[in-house]
Amino acid sequence: MAKKAPRDPNAPRRNLSAYLLYQNAMRDEFKSQNPGMTFGQLAKYTSAMYAELSPEEKEAWVARAEADKARYLQELANYVPPPGYDAKGDAVMTFQARGSGGRRGKPERDPGAPKRNMSAYLLFQNAMREQFRRENPGMTFGQLAKYTSAMYKCLTPEEKATWEARASQDKARFDAEMAAYCPPPGHDAQGNLIEDHRIPARKVKKVKDPAAPKRARGSFVFFTFDMRPQIMKEYPGIKFVELGTIMGERWRALTPEEKKTYEDKAADDKIRFNDEMQKYMANKAAANPPPPVAAVAAAAAPQAPVQYQYSDMYAVDPNMTAHYPDYTPGYDQQYQYGGTE
Repeated sequence: MAKKAPRDPNAPRRNLSAYLLYQNAMRDEFKSQNPGMTFGQLAKYTSAMYAELSPEEKEAWVARAEADKARYLQELANYVPPPGYDAKGDAVMTFQARGSGGRRGKPERDPGAPKRNMSAYLLFQNAMREQFRRENPGMTFGQLAKYTSAMYKCLTPEEKATWEARASQDKARFDAEMAAYCPPPGHDAQGNLIEDHRIPARKVKKVKDPAAPKRARGSFVFFTFDMRPQIMKEYPGIKFVELGTIMGERWRALTPEEKKTYEDKAADDKIRFNDEMQKYMANKAAANPPPPVAAVAAAAAPQAPVQYQYSDMYAVDPNMTAHYPDYTPGYDQQYQYGGTE
């Protein structure tokens, strides 16, 4: 799951919809009224209570949402983002160095940026690594790390306090250096290289065969088919993200018996997909048959050498050799054999 980009703590707080304002205001009250409800059941209950509000009551929450939106837009107009943040206060994504296998590495930093502070454990680990390695020459890297962790846990409170004091000093050093640090162009406030917004290479989309069967759907997808029209009727004009949130809450609030209905639909759809895929592959194979095996074998077989047969005119006549000692087979046309002498 992708991690959200960090935000500037001083950035304006985003506005909420009418339903979210109602949900936040009534959560504690509904929780106290229904102490045995799970999170999903409470969300479903809150959604049902909101749907039962009268038009006048809903209008009051819509008015609050409009006021909250006006507040957000006004604060955003006066907001000046610090270096490394966009106009809404979200941190600008930094370059991710790719190593072997396409794994993401650490973002590139300004070499002149302050060195980050370390925790008490990391300071202990760095200080004791060589000593532990000499004392345990046969340990692997992972075993040495576990051994170091175990040794740190065995420290007395007084010994741990020493390392924690060093960590506090290192943090004070880092904070002081960061306060005086001026990032160069192209770097954020922490010294990370800011992305240059290069246009990514367009991926060639694979053209799907229109005759291919439609993929099987999951149980949650079948649930959304039934629930989406109902939620949109309850909350006209609801945003797509909020719609997904409510559907997820209601899905989690279903009982196993209610979920089984959609799981059965998903199982039937999977059978349908497998049957259609078998027919599709059979039709595809029939439309493009492979060459006959005999033809392939004949084409691959080595050619036999040509056997030439001499005609009867070049056959050796014993009478010719008897009467003409200089006779050469194949040249009998030069001699006229007229019989015995």
